[in-house]
Amino acid sequence: MSQVQQIKDAASIVELINERLPLKHSGRNWRGLCPFHGEKTPSFFVSEELQRYKCFGCGETGDVFNFLEKYEGMTFTEALRYVAERTGITLEKYKPSADDEQRDQLLEVLNLAKEYYHYLLTDHKAGQKARDYLKARGTSQDSVQLFQLGYSLPGWDGLIKYLHHKKKYGLDKLAEAGLVIKNRGRYYDRFRDRVMFPLTNHRGQVVGFSGRSLEADAKEAKYINTPETRLYHKAELLYGYHELLQFIRKKNEVIVTEGEFDVISSTQAHVNHIVAIKGSAFTPAHAKFIKRVANKVSFALDMDAAGIEATKRAIPIAQGLDLELRVIKLGELGSVLQQKSGAEKKDPDDVAREDPKIWRELVKNSVSVYKFLISAAVAEHDPATPEGKRAIIRQLAAVIH
Repeated sequence: MSQVQQIKDAASIVELINERLPLKHSGRNWRGLCPFHGEKTPSFFVSEELQRYKCFGCGETGDVFNFLEKYEGMTFTEALRYVAERTGITLEKYKPSADDEQRDQLLEVLNLAKEYYHYLLTDHKAGQKARDYLKARGTSQDSVQLFQLGYSLPGWDGLIKYLHHKKKYGLDKLAEAGLVIKNRGRYYDRFRDRVMFPLTNHRGQVVGFSGRSLEADAKEAKYINTPETRLYHKAELLYGYHELLQFIRKKNEVIVTEGEFDVISSTQAHVNHIVAIKGSAFTPAHAKFIKRVANKVSFALDMDAAGIEATKRAIPIAQGLDLELRVIKLGELGSVLQQKSGAEKKDPDDVAREDPKIWRELVKNSVSVYKFLISAAVAEHDPATPEGKRAIIRQLAAVIH
């Protein structure tokens, strides 16, 4: 018997799947809602006897390794290691593919970069400026630790000296991970003099970074992100998902925002069921990850034209997975804060830092996406005129059907 077969036989596919989605006993099998397509009547069956699953709705079928590959996005090697660890079996003879080995190396490099940046922020004198910046923003030490915030040195080769010269990783490997840039045959650090936010996937593995400039009038972009790599995909990432998973599960709801500081400040205001997307596009991949742990999504995007359009585009995506979609009306409570402080407040970070109680109230009073869109249309067009009425109807007809 091969070791792969030994590991598969030792695993309980029912137990593993039931940890991720609720199953109910049904004769000799177990039954639940399929995680691979939207449905309201369970057609997903798991057999303890055969150690396999099958959905009679979409046709998905496989063993414990196939499930982890499909549901968790693991490679076969990752799935094998995971199940082996669960069953207490030590892998001896299995040799991972060259592709898996390269992926493992990238994960190692990115994790070392995270530890390096975190050390510079928390324990090195060079990080004092970043520490002062975070303190001025009200970012707590608990948040620094929870989200493993870091700092990148202002020079051109601080990370290169650590990962290439000291740790002996190749420069091409650092470039492949998105950590350095190659220009005319020379390499330099991508992130310089920035507060660093490690970007983790749904399993907590570091796949990239976002770096925030410390200078208010910086010539470079305020935020710089890892480019698309074999590990980092903007359309799949939810900042805070792994770190706040227990709170999301408990609330059965996810608040979706646009920035890392939105998540951090909200968490400090005791609103912990929150994630951030990169940009304003809510994707099917985002919805899939959320559906695993919650049934409700509340958008807290900027209430400008782009934010409203993003909300409209999210409706069919959410409906496809039977997710309830709601909207947190930032504009209303933002105006309350503006009256109090004289400063314009337009995102969760601003509101949560200025008045945590108001932010919690805002979250509590979210409205259905349809009620929000009706209000937005009425605010944009005059319902007292025939032209305004027609414009409102046209605008709503595109999303309400």
